Amino acid sequence: MSTSMKDIAEALQLSKTTVSWILSGKGEEKKFSAATIKRVIDYTEKINYQPNLLARSLSLGATNTIGLIIPFIDDTFYAQLAQSIEVEAEKRNYLLTVCSSDGDSNHEIDLIRTLRSKQVDGLIIAPTKNSVQEIKRLKEDKFPFILVDRYFPEIDTNYIVVNNEDSSCQLINTLIKKRCKKIALLTSDVHLLVMGFRLNGYKKALKKAKITCNPELILQIQRNDYKNDTIKQLDRLFKKHPDVDGFYFSTHYLAIEAIRYFLSRGINYNKKFKMACFHETEALDILAPKMMVARMPVNDIGKKAMDILQDNITNKTTAPKNMTLPNEITNI
Repeated sequence: MSTSMKDIAEALQLSKTTVSWILSGKGEEKKFSAATIKRVIDYTEKINYQPNLLARSLSLGATNTIGLIIPFIDDTFYAQLAQSIEVEAEKRNYLLTVCSSDGDSNHEIDLIRTLRSKQVDGLIIAPTKNSVQEIKRLKEDKFPFILVDRYFPEIDTNYIVVNNEDSSCQLINTLIKKRCKKIALLTSDVHLLVMGFRLNGYKKALKKAKITCNPELILQIQRNDYKNDTIKQLDRLFKKHPDVDGFYFSTHYLAIEAIRYFLSRGINYNKKFKMACFHETEALDILAPKMMVARMPVNDIGKKAMDILQDNITNKTTAPKNMTLPNEITNI
């Protein structure tokens, strides 16, 4: 059975209030004697007392915990983002709880409600498409939260995204400058607003270069079976358009799957194609050293998300803040 503060007070013949103040580090402030403070500290160390942090936090009205909900915990971008946010949270003495919705809106809603019931001080969410009502509820309740990577334009909330359309346009412009005339796009999760922006950037750059946008070159890969679907759709693409000379991957995991396909088919992809990708992932620099990427500012996203969220929590700010951060267009 765990020892309570009441047990300590009885053992030392002190009041529970006295023990509480001393264990919270305010013994001197409350003018308890050095001897009394030492008695309490020595005794708690002797019995290896573990305080009930949740009860203490609730009494103070804060738990110093932040909830992070991301779609896919095994996605390298979201793993990097979680790490960045955790580092920033720790600097501010917050503990981060990371949850994955698996891209399921119902599960995401359950996670939001569960984390709120556990009294987290705020939430950072990369939302799914169909959780808009739950996000509206957070806003109505004035609960501190910020959306990252994705957002809902119809709701005025805190959010941080990157310049998806402009970055895509820049990447395609680069491929065109390298004399690509027939650029295939591999994309996924096209129902998401940010992925729509990346598609728009692709089309915009082609239009500016007066290159006809052929719908057959736009491969919409099914996210829930992207490994098999990438194979099927690339087989179909090369059967109809063997003269494709460029590839744009709107997300990093599709670049890896395409390279896996090229290797299985004996295609010398680094020589045959010019390629570009939105963000990067591990080993891509080895597999495709000449690929152009729009590198997302993961550390900046994590820092600024925590800046805004902490301001909401501590200063009770309600005016929404949103940011669109630039990517770095570069070779891997």
